[in-house]
Amino acid sequence: DASSAPSTKCEIKSSCPLSAGCQFTNQMIVDPGSTIPTNCSIFAGGKGKVVTWNQAKQRVGTSNGGVSDLVLKKVSSSASGSYSCECTSVNFTRKYTSLLTSTPNIIKKHKTIDLKCYFSGWPLPSTVEWYKEQWLVSNVTYKLITNGTKGMYQEQKQTRWNGIETLHSILHLPSGTEDQEGFYTCKAKSNITGWSSSASYTIQMIYECPLPQSPTVSSSQISASKFSNTSLTCLVDTDESGCPEELYWFKNNDQTSLASGGKYNIALKNTHTKCQQEFILTIFNATKNDDEGRYSCHWMCEYEDTKKAFIDLKVSA
Repeated sequence: DASSAPSTKCEIKSSCPLSAGCQFTNQMIVDPGSTIPTNCSIFAGGKGKVVTWNQAKQRVGTSNGGVSDLVLKKVSSSASGSYSCECTSVNFTRKYTSLLTSTPNIIKKHKTIDLKCYFSGWPLPSTVEWYKEQWLVSNVTYKLITNGTKGMYQEQKQTRWNGIETLHSILHLPSGTEDQEGFYTCKAKSNITGWSSSASYTIQMIYECPLPQSPTVSSSQISASKFSNTSLTCLVDTDESGCPEELYWFKNNDQTSLASGGKYNIALKNTHTKCQQEFILTIFNATKNDDEGRYSCHWMCEYEDTKKAFIDLKVSA
């Protein structure tokens, strides 16, 4: 603290040439709105009282070469009459800003991806935290991501981005899965006492369903009791293009598809994944003569070949 020693004289300048044994010391970071040492005088613009560092900068002017915002020159004397001189570069804090990210927002199955955030400001944040949005009942929460969480890891480095000195934070996602879909937030905040600044950026990641495959069944043969209600289920793939456009159930070699009403009920149900649905045919009061046979579910979409799966139904006599 330049004001702690009565024998110390200090001046706030725009530059400080290396002369008379004056040497530069480590840089100093100050809040532009904070109060300057009371025993410091302004090198230019008179010696009127200046309250804040920002006012001092306005009076002195900009620094040479952009090395620092200001220079604090301290000259102290000892009992022997000798003098020592130090020049400290004074840098102003600048609020953090989140810059646009180059992160793609599509997650593909089994493909790794990096989420990227850039932050500017001074001093650059020492750390960046990543959060993932979670829904609990009807409330949204944000879970802190630590290294190793579900195979995710963080990396950060200082770099110039579009000509600006930035802190570049990267979140590495492992092999792409649907549970990685959601909103991710990167957040930087200051760790300097007496100065507060923070910035954040939110990225929405969307899982892209793989290309649809043929419908699947848990069993290709089902047994049913006489007069029971029996359900046949096909698991069908869906994707963002709107496929499938049509789903049908057929019995044996009939050319007409089955329809809901009376003997049958046909339903489509969601599953735990957005990429698959259950296509269910329920047969009421099954009998051997009327209902035993081979059933097939058909998946149809424009410009795609029809995809099928088969189930043989056996009904006890």
